[in-house]
Amino acid sequence: MPETAGNFLLHQVHNGLAFLQAPLFADTGRIDHAFSTRLGGVSTGYLASLNTAFHVGDADENVLENRRIFFNYFQYDYRTLVSSVQVHGTGIQVFDQTNSGEGAFPAGNRSRCDALVTAVPGVPLTAYSADCQLIYFAYLENKPLVALAHAGWKGTLGNIGGKVIKYLKEHFSVRPERLLIGLGPVVCRSCYLVDKEVAVKFQEAGWSKKPYLERSQATGYYLDLNAINLEQLRRAGVKDHNIAVNCWCTSCSPELFYSYRRDKGSTGRMLGFIALNG
Repeated sequence: MPETAGNFLLHQVHNGLAFLQAPLFADTGRIDHAFSTRLGGVSTGYLASLNTAFHVGDADENVLENRRIFFNYFQYDYRTLVSSVQVHGTGIQVFDQTNSGEGAFPAGNRSRCDALVTAVPGVPLTAYSADCQLIYFAYLENKPLVALAHAGWKGTLGNIGGKVIKYLKEHFSVRPERLLIGLGPVVCRSCYLVDKEVAVKFQEAGWSKKPYLERSQATGYYLDLNAINLEQLRRAGVKDHNIAVNCWCTSCSPELFYSYRRDKGSTGRMLGFIALNG
């Protein structure tokens, strides 16, 4: 198998804050990005401690403080972050400075899509997960841009990664072989048992064999979102040496990550962000 460009590495900094970054992106000096862990915030109980989502039962002031703590480290104003209402689809939208602050507070209008794109420096695109995979995109030639996609099983089935690349080719003249890609933490195959109805959808889409899908000894099927997303990106023209692969399972590491499946829905959310710096 071709060699990929490393993976996301854990960084632990002041006041207990911890996050993941991919050297593939960080070493360019032109991309700000990270994936949060659950460490370093002010939330309590089952949401301890760096929950970044408003809709999971946390106090709004806790979420805002957690976001402030996280983004302060990267020298961004959390009040300017841009996010969407994630609908587990494959919709794509372009954002710029006029969208600053969309999603920063509980109230306010937000776009409904699962992939965000910007070519404007200083616009922090954000997405949220607690088992789904976040896919990071960066293109640094001609007119640079970044993108961030949220891929749960529905988005993965819909080939959201491949669709983002097709969109970037058509609308920004991006060359897929020059794209930098990062695959964030996701529930691993061993922790992700799906029912026959979901399994059949993937079988019909051509993902019926290992490592993508495997019948369990009990009821259900093991589904590997990470492997499918990686293969879809390769088929879309991304080169292995430009991919930061994932080695983190959100369900296997309760000390680091929230997990919707492991915690039976009562859990927080991690935050991923990417921005062109400058």
